[in-house]
Order: sequence, then structure tokens, then C-alpha cells
Amino acid sequence: MLLHLKIANLATFRELVLDFFPGLTCVTGETGSGKSLFVDALSFLSGQKNRLLFVPHGKQEGVVEAIFSPSRRLPSFLEGMLVPGDDWVIRRTLLLNGRTRQQINGNNITQSQLQELGPHLMDLVGQGEGFRLQNPRTHAEYLDAYGDTVSLLENYKKHRNAYLEKKRFLAETEKQWSDRERLRERTREIIEDKESLAPRPEEWESLQATLSVQLHTQDLMEAAGSVYDHLYADEDSILGRLRKMSQDLDRLKLHDSRLEEISFPLSEAYTLLRDCAEGSRVYLEGLEHDPDVLGQTEARIHEFQRLARKYDVVPEDLADFFEQNAKEALDDSPDHLQILRDAVDQAAESLWEIQRSLSEKRRTAASLLSQDVTGKLPRLRLEKSLFSVRIFPLEEEFPAEGGEEVRFYFTANPDLPPKPLDLVASGGELSRILLVLKQILAEKDAVETLIFDEVDSGIGGEVGETVGDILSEIAVTRQVIAITHLHQVARKAGAHLVIRKEQKDDVTESMVAMAEGERRVSEIARMLGGSELAPSTMTLARELLLSGIPNVSETSSETENPSKKA
Repeated sequence: MLLHLKIANLATFRELVLDFFPGLTCVTGETGSGKSLFVDALSFLSGQKNRLLFVPHGKQEGVVEAIFSPSRRLPSFLEGMLVPGDDWVIRRTLLLNGRTRQQINGNNITQSQLQELGPHLMDLVGQGEGFRLQNPRTHAEYLDAYGDTVSLLENYKKHRNAYLEKKRFLAETEKQWSDRERLRERTREIIEDKESLAPRPEEWESLQATLSVQLHTQDLMEAAGSVYDHLYADEDSILGRLRKMSQDLDRLKLHDSRLEEISFPLSEAYTLLRDCAEGSRVYLEGLEHDPDVLGQTEARIHEFQRLARKYDVVPEDLADFFEQNAKEALDDSPDHLQILRDAVDQAAESLWEIQRSLSEKRRTAASLLSQDVTGKLPRLRLEKSLFSVRIFPLEEEFPAEGGEEVRFYFTANPDLPPKPLDLVASGGELSRILLVLKQILAEKDAVETLIFDEVDSGIGGEVGETVGDILSEIAVTRQVIAITHLHQVARKAGAHLVIRKEQKDDVTESMVAMAEGERRVSEIARMLGGSELAPSTMTLARELLLSGIPNVSETSSETENPSKKA
């Protein structure tokens, strides 16, 4: 329950300090006095985005601070931050740059945490709530709140998230298994190709050399033969002439030792050329053109090249590729996939059970809510109207909000069939239906503070009297703060706050004060007859405040022409 509120340096509020009490509190004031700003400050306090508030010129920051009695429910993120039983002091600060700070009992919290906390603090039923009622997506929210299926829906969502996570994990694992199966197949293929080719170390280089020899055997034989012939085999061979020259020098160096310098290199050259001739002879003996060897070599090279292209490596690296990639293929069992599939099936079965239970309870609640709302509408002068909650099954698997779409239907005329509420209800009818729904749900909702921002818009006269009665009835078990333009509502409040706007030092300031005694009489008179307060209007206002149940028809006529009573 809201106990205390402070608004400082926000919009036209300089410093506003108010205490609140159980029961019905009404807030009134002339158009433009600051009622919308007052509501926006409460909305801002509950974590919503700022719409109208601003920090006045010359100030550094604006603050909304409130004290609430502890809620029966404690958000999980507050555990360890608050002492059970202590009041909640909520403070939200608006800075000049538009950024905000949030605190609870001196502890900093985020805006999203404050938004999570907001529904525990108050239920703010703004003028836009009627528009929300026109959105079919909100109808399930009302039905679940009425049918006490909110926790079941949360359980459904939790199991749905778990199911989707299991399903996602299964899909990823199946893909991994498929990828691994392709890898295993590729590994098996590499092993088969390796065993088929069976490359020897440096075989590719050897094949290249063999192929080159086989393709040029004739040229090689002629070249090597020419070397052998010129060096040794010919009659006038080089080695023969060198031998004769060496012998001549050996004989003559006895007469001149200086020939030793010539003889020695010549002898060395003879030895080298003799080895070269012998090497040529051996080479020629081992050189042979064999068509079979050429064919086998070319076939082997072709197989190297084919596998190199297949695995996108160069032929000389093929042996290393096989060595690195031809590992033993893992032969995993797919049993774990079946375990995951079974877990997904079990999660789906559990989720189906929860969804069926949610659907059944929603259908039961839909019937009861239809009767409940329809039964209360005559009190708001919708005697012949019919309100119904209809449920339409959805075809998709496990929708996010349950297995069905919830739609409100309405007709104000019994001779016309009900149609979707958002298509047929007028603004006044929406306001009355919304009020009835809030009255019904107030008995089930745990939040202790309800704030109604001109939900009586489009309503007046006798219906306005009933609106005041309904708000008073809600206020028996809940704290109700109603921003209203109806005197029929304001006069039933246990506490009456009046917002007014004043000019101080060329600065516009909105002020809120408790209206008591003649001050309250004057405010009710203003709501009855405008700013010019005739004595008759003051008298009527005083009677309305004193009387338990006023003569509504007389009240309406006197409001229209106060001078008649005078």
C-alpha cells in the first residue's frame, strides 16, 4: 500500500509531499492543473518510460520517492536486499540528460528491475487501459488473472522454454552427428585410397625421375656413349693421347725438373677422365628403354595426380596428407541421439498435459467471467448488453501464450449477436466494461494499490454515481486512488486531494492539498457548476457530501441549472 509520496523538481511540481491512507482517495482539479503530470509521476515511479516529466530550468535533477508497506510477494532479485517486514522506499531520479537512477531502500537497481517490481507496487489503470482492452492480446491476461491460471501459464512457459531448448539441442546434436558421419565417411574413403595407392616414401620424386629417363633413353645413350667413345673407345681417344703425353713428360722431366709442374696436373686429369669414362660405361650398361616400365610409371603418376586433385593437394604432399588424415574412423553409437529424442518426446508430453490443463481451466473461467461481467453491467446502465469470452484453438505447436486465442465479445443490444469487443464497443462502453473487470479482478489480485486515471471518461449522471459506488466497494479491500472529473465519484472518497496551478515569481507551479471542510465543499461545487460558485451550488455540494445516497436525477438537473435551487 502507498503510504507516502514526494515529488520534487519535476515538470510543474516544485516540492510535493503527501501521505496516503487505506480506502478511496480521489484526486481532482481543473483541466491543465497537473493531474496528468501527477499520474505520470506515479507511472515513472513504477519503472515506465517518462512521457511528460522534465527537470525545470535551473535544477539538476527531479525526484519521485514513495514509501510502500511491504508486499506479500517479493521479487527474487530483492532477496537479500530487503529485510522482510520493512517498508519499501522507492526512489527514482530523472537527470537533465534524460537518464534515470533507481533505488530501493538505498540500494541501486536497474530500470528493468524496477519495471519488474512495479506490478507489486500498484496497478495503474490509465485512460489508455480502455485502448488496451481493444487489443485482443490483452484478453488472455484478464482471463488468466480471473481464472487464477497465471501461475499455470508461467509453468507452461517454463516447460515450453525447456522443451524448445531440448528440441534445439537435439537438432544441433543431429546436425553434429550428420557432420561427424560425413567426416567418418570421408575418413573411411581416405583410408581406402591410402591402402589402394600405398605410396612409398619419396615415391613421387622417383616416379618423375623414372619417367624422364624412359622418355629420353635414346638421347641419354647417345650422350653417354659419345663420352665413353671420345674418352676411351676411339682409336685416337682422349685418354690415349693423355697417357702418351704423360709418359713423354715423365721421361723428359729427368732432364728438367720443372716439367713436374706440368706432369702432375696432367696425371690428375688423366685419372679423372678415366673415372668419367668408366662411369659412362657403367651408366650405359644400366640404361635400357622398357615400354612396360614406361607404362607402369605413367599409370602410377596418373593415380597420384587423380588423388591429389581429389584431396586438393600437390602430388608430392599426398603421402603426408594420407599420414595425417587417414586416422581410424570413430564408430560411435547413435544411442545418445535416441536418448535425446526420448527426452524431447517426454518434454512434449508434459507440456501437452500442462497446455490441456491450462485450456480446460481457461474454458471454465471464460464461462464464469462471461456471466460475472454480464451480471454486473446492468448496474452501469447496460441492462441488455451481453459480454462473452470466447476461446479459439490455435493450430501451431505450443504457442507462446497457450494453445488458444482469447477474445472478448460484446453486444449492447439483445437482438444483435455479440461481436469482437474491439470492433463494436464505444468509448463509454469500454470504460464501464473495464471498471467491471477491475472490480472483479481486484478480489483476486494481490496488489494492494489501484490507481484509476479518469476511467470514468465518457460517463456521467446516474452511471457516474454507480462508478463511485464501485470504486468505494473496491476500496473496502484495496487502496484506491482515483483521478476523476465526476463529483459523484469525488464525494464518496474518504480522502480528497485537489491539484491546482499557481504562478509564483513568473514560474508555474502545480500544488496538491488535502481538501477538507469548506475547501472540499468548494471543490465539489466547482465540479458541479464550474468556476463561478453560486450559493445554491455550494449548498448542493454540502448536501451531497453529507448525504449517503443522493437523488441523482435532482442532482443532474441542479447541476445543469444551479439557479433553480436558489
